[in-house]
Amino acid sequence: MTAKIGVALGSGGARGLSEIGVLLWLRENEIKFDYISGCSMGSIVGGFIAAGYSPQHLRKVALEIDWMDVISFLRLSFSSGSIFDWSRISRFLNDKLGDKRIEDLNIPYACVATDLNSGEEVVFSKGKLLTAVSASSCIPGMFRPVEIMDKTLVDGELSNPVPVDLAFDMGADMVIGVNTCRPIGFRTRTNDKKEEESSFLEKMDEWIGDALSRAPQPLSDLYRKLPHPEHHEGGEGRKLYDVIADSLAVVSSRILEYKSEFDGPNLMIAPPVGKYGTFELDKAEEIMDAGYREAEKMGDEIINFVEKG
Repeated sequence: MTAKIGVALGSGGARGLSEIGVLLWLRENEIKFDYISGCSMGSIVGGFIAAGYSPQHLRKVALEIDWMDVISFLRLSFSSGSIFDWSRISRFLNDKLGDKRIEDLNIPYACVATDLNSGEEVVFSKGKLLTAVSASSCIPGMFRPVEIMDKTLVDGELSNPVPVDLAFDMGADMVIGVNTCRPIGFRTRTNDKKEEESSFLEKMDEWIGDALSRAPQPLSDLYRKLPHPEHHEGGEGRKLYDVIADSLAVVSSRILEYKSEFDGPNLMIAPPVGKYGTFELDKAEEIMDAGYREAEKMGDEIINFVEKG
């Protein structure tokens, strides 16, 4: 009997777009998978694939998006305990995914979120796909938690950044994981100002800063630069979203270290995308290419792993 293969797609924000490149390489090399598990950005990428999008189509969608326009989706939400309102992004995803339910997808799929009330991992294996990916991708502090099933759900990165074990639980005999979490200490911003700042992040900074400057106190102070622990006078310091992303990096690194051993054959692909910020979505093409190149680099290892099954 042929072994059933699962893919586990991890969190990482914009870095998770490298998973599209990995999946494209797998498709080109006729490596088929029977299950998809995902977390955060991996839940979105995996959801699209399970819903019938090919990696080629998904890459095309990512390249056609004017990421500067994404800023228009990020409406400030002063009363929700978060910086941004997810509703406009939800409408964008709904336009692409429609009213699909997980149990009706082309490929068996599940994703993870985290319950803030208990700290426990919550698995979505049925129900509305849009609700599942929204909960799994809800970066705490950035977006309002998803309230469902008497739970307060946020990003799955807080409990299971690369859900390899979930793919096994779904029925996979072997799992290919994709880890796009940023290692601890890999700063995308430094105290020394870059010669060329990302135009996307600059625009995001300006937009948020301008909007918050018009808000009542203390919200007008919310987006001030926060000092780096090793701050030097004249240094740039962290932005608020840097602090949130760095905090998630610490958590995910600890969890991945703890969950480094899985009960079953697995192979982890880790595209070298640590230099990219969580919100550098305008770098989609080079991030996706990095994923493809890493899969290509590991090509023999991947093929041998699959053939042993």
